[in-house]
Amino acid sequence: MSYTVGIDVGGTFTDFYCAHEDGGFHTAKTPTTHYDLSVGFMRGMGLLAKGLKLKLPDFLSGLSSVRYSTTVGTNALIERTGPKLGLITTAGFEDTIFIGRGRSWADGLGWQQGRDLARIEKPAPLIDPEMVVGVRERIDYAGKIVAPLSREEVLEKLQTLVDRGAQGFVVSLLWSFVNPEHEQFIKQVIEEEYPEDYLGSMPVILSSEISPKAGEYTRTMTAVVNAYIHGLMADELNKLGNELRDGGYKKPLTLVHNTGGTKKASRTRAVLTHNAGPVAGLHGAAALGGLSADGNIVFTDMGGTSFDIGLIEGGAIKAHDFIPVIDRWRTNIPAIEVKSI
Repeated sequence: MSYTVGIDVGGTFTDFYCAHEDGGFHTAKTPTTHYDLSVGFMRGMGLLAKGLKLKLPDFLSGLSSVRYSTTVGTNALIERTGPKLGLITTAGFEDTIFIGRGRSWADGLGWQQGRDLARIEKPAPLIDPEMVVGVRERIDYAGKIVAPLSREEVLEKLQTLVDRGAQGFVVSLLWSFVNPEHEQFIKQVIEEEYPEDYLGSMPVILSSEISPKAGEYTRTMTAVVNAYIHGLMADELNKLGNELRDGGYKKPLTLVHNTGGTKKASRTRAVLTHNAGPVAGLHGAAALGGLSADGNIVFTDMGGTSFDIGLIEGGAIKAHDFIPVIDRWRTNIPAIEVKSI
């Protein structure tokens, strides 16, 4: 018999659900081990195996899939434990992420706080102002190169960021979502001039790859948030993947997304994992909604850190946020709407 396992890592507990091929199921729960999430993860897998009276290697080798949702990215934003990033943008637009939009002052705040304009303070930026540099280039709205990039200037600005301690790069240029040539050129230069044996594995996140949409501020912030949590998530997932493979699991680890689907960990953009756990729970509630008379359900998820709430209307999830706020920053990665208190 084969099994499918779903795992949700919360701030207090890590929950495990094992679905059996014959329709049965069983569950397990372990304290979340923040010092090393793989410890609690493997303890829970051991409890699932024990519930089936199987040895852990036999259980892992018989799994058809493992679906995982994590709060690592969310916690990194709250605790500001991400890497020191450098942002490369079009010259003259270095202050875009600090100015934001008119509504940026209140993004991520409650209704009453958002009205108190005299007391609102902008959040501390994820990238320090000294870590933002501009390069002279320009692509117009049609994708035509108006002002070409200079390799020498790119190298000069990159070295400035490296000297200031950059541990990763975000590249966001004007109109790159129409023509990403200049962003791709900068990435190529970074990979050629700063190989892993010199600086280590430093992520290079392009806004044109993460969020190829109009909206300079939201596109840049989506790339910045993704870069900020990328490294921590990569470390966690690599460790979990190794533990599973060493234990006998033969399939790829899949991650739950805040859009409601799942994807291989190796092909997942980090920003898509934000708030994925409650979204997965909302889908479970929607499945149960078919058992009620009208399918209208208020879904809640109370954990040790937050209280999450979502709506199901007529048995379906209809509430989506197309420019969701992650922590205090507005992004343009569409997500299923779940409110957190």
